[in-house]
Amino acid sequence: MIYYIKNEQDGAYVYPNRRISGYSALTVIKKLCLKHLTTLEGYIKSVKPIIDDKYKIPVVLSHKYAFFSTKSMRDYDSIWINYMAIKEIVYLDKNILFIFDEKYQLSIKLSTKSYQKLVRIIIIILKYKKSLE
Repeated sequence: MIYYIKNEQDGAYVYPNRRISGYSALTVIKKLCLKHLTTLEGYIKSVKPIIDDKYKIPVVLSHKYAFFSTKSMRDYDSIWINYMAIKEIVYLDKNILFIFDEKYQLSIKLSTKSYQKLVRIIIIILKYKKSLE
């Protein structure tokens, strides 16, 4: 299970094992898309009409992987968080604390409203995928 993917000085690291990927976080997401038989560009093109939104589209690949970016998708500082790995959420003043397990936590500057919108979109995409089965 991937908790999140974060760019650092020498490339992207995949947590919880802090495994270096040798690529950027966005490239890791693109490679995960390919493993799930789609491209990131094709996925976004397919999802846009379903959710009627154009920005910060979460990448929902399965019931195990549903990633959203903390900033713009192409921003190097963006962290890709796997919604399915989140165990608990603590809303702070201007941040949200994502708790994955007793060892891994991540505090991100993200509004409650923005996060709830992302969750709503993830649920819409999951329901749509379920309706195709």
